[in-house]
Amino acid sequence: MREMTAERIATFIQKNYSYFVFSMVVLGIMAGIFAPKPVQVLKPYMLSLVSIMVWAMCVTIKFKDLVLVTRKVKQIVCGLLLNFAFLPTLCFLLALVFLSHEPMWAVGFILMGTVPCAGMNVVWTGLLKGDTPLALILAALTMILGIATIPGLTAILAGAYVEVSILEMVRIILIALAIPLVLGIVIRHILDLKLGRDVVRHLHIFPPISAVTAMLLMFSMLAINVALIPSDPSVILSLIIPPLILFPAAFGGTHLICTKILHCHIKETNAIVYSSGMKHLPLAMGVAFASFGQMVALPIAVSAAFQTINASIFYRIFQKIT
Repeated sequence: MREMTAERIATFIQKNYSYFVFSMVVLGIMAGIFAPKPVQVLKPYMLSLVSIMVWAMCVTIKFKDLVLVTRKVKQIVCGLLLNFAFLPTLCFLLALVFLSHEPMWAVGFILMGTVPCAGMNVVWTGLLKGDTPLALILAALTMILGIATIPGLTAILAGAYVEVSILEMVRIILIALAIPLVLGIVIRHILDLKLGRDVVRHLHIFPPISAVTAMLLMFSMLAINVALIPSDPSVILSLIIPPLILFPAAFGGTHLICTKILHCHIKETNAIVYSSGMKHLPLAMGVAFASFGQMVALPIAVSAAFQTINASIFYRIFQKIT
């Protein structure tokens, strides 16, 4: 009975996730406007929430499935290059053009491009009847590689704006990403040993934990940062224009690369698009707060709303062309 309830909750959240996230965006903005001081108490919990979210997501991933790498090398390499080369470079160029007047905002936007793909890439891929195993593998690999790429790429691309302490960033990544990831692997291994094939029936509880935590993070990062948004319309535009360009370019560009250059199957294309175009913004937010401060987190918070809307729009587009 408990398992059925967990499964229903997971299915309900999965089907309505875009609406939930949009609601959190609206509620976060309202809370930030009408109660800017009380919401600041959420700041110390950001990193803990990120750790819980990553841990819950990693329990659902069977890391033995990484053997798929040997069968879909082209698709895996494509997804990784888009995640850790194309997107960071695009974020760097947009920051250079639109955010150089405010170095801390530029750092936040660049940091956003260096984090792994969002865990909801699997949900969106599944809704489009895409290659969900490929999406899972890309989620797992980008998480693992993110331990090195986040501090490394941030130091290379954002070093012109601020002094990046790689050691401090590594410490934050260990807390927010590496330790939860290892715990997730260990717990999944224990569950597999004890439950065998029945383990699938007990995994339904973890996606809701990860999804709800992500929604709490979405609410928190907007509520905390709304008060920092300046009233000058031209400055507001400089925060809005980069994500307005970034996500359509990321989704559309990735789709073109997969279909026209690599000639991937449409199911694989959908998996790669959502595994590259959607960035793990709650993780970026946690790292920003812990490593650089609140000002760096502002462009990430602004981008969160655009990423969710963009994912929904492209979902409708891909439905028509699939």
